[in-house]
Amino acid sequence: MSIFTFDIEEWYHLLDVDCLKERKVYESRIEENVDRLLQILKDTNTKATFFILGSIAKENKDLIRKIAERYDIGTHGFNHRTIDTLNEKEFKEDLSLSIKTIEDIIGKKITKYRAPGFSVCKESYFKVIADCGIEMDCSASSINHSYGKKILNESKSCIIECNGRRLKELPPTTISLLNKKIGFFGGGYFRLFPYWLIKKRSKELQNDYLLSYIHPRDLDFGQPMIKELPLNRKFKSYVGLRGAEKKLRQWLTDFSFTDIATAEKDINWDNVPIIKL
Repeated sequence: MSIFTFDIEEWYHLLDVDCLKERKVYESRIEENVDRLLQILKDTNTKATFFILGSIAKENKDLIRKIAERYDIGTHGFNHRTIDTLNEKEFKEDLSLSIKTIEDIIGKKITKYRAPGFSVCKESYFKVIADCGIEMDCSASSINHSYGKKILNESKSCIIECNGRRLKELPPTTISLLNKKIGFFGGGYFRLFPYWLIKKRSKELQNDYLLSYIHPRDLDFGQPMIKELPLNRKFKSYVGLRGAEKKLRQWLTDFSFTDIATAEKDINWDNVPIIKL
């Protein structure tokens, strides 16, 4: 089973970068970038789930309605802040606001969530997610990383149980290099890795479990460069932009991806592991 997802955020929504905390005003590129994604999906006849920031939805209502006409939608939180920077009260307020904002725009219930940066850092936050009405989470990780900690032993569908609350979980697939898990199958790694490696790994996983993701900025070769970024973040943010759209079109042509709504119906949830936290 291969599942494709998008995290809908602006080109400047980079995590953990001090120079962006000065709250400069940057020009929005979200509409043209999302239109690019929609055209690619149409051209390749691909289903995908869109995890949308509430703040983006608030300022781009018509764009969000256009996505919702054809595609599956979840929330990415309201503000683009990792969960490790929020206490439980702040996290609940942020998630609840994002759900209400998007539901009011599209007139449909929001039951899917992905944390910015897959940043679930405390097990108790899964109870908050469930308390907000989310039924499907896509934030849990099978590796320790910059914004979150290892929750699962492997990247496969499961049910997370926390303080009596249960969540269906579809975690991001990890990338392995030299038998070491180094990151997630999407985003910067998608831009960095050559297509032959992506294709090889996809063939290995397509009959098992593959969940990938892309940000609109990952395909935006024309985006301005934020000059204040440190060199390592410039590399991470801009490597591979020139050929990313062509690579994505090839990937979605060579492999058949579906969205989370379809995958959820196809999974036998009675047979998946239950992870008790």
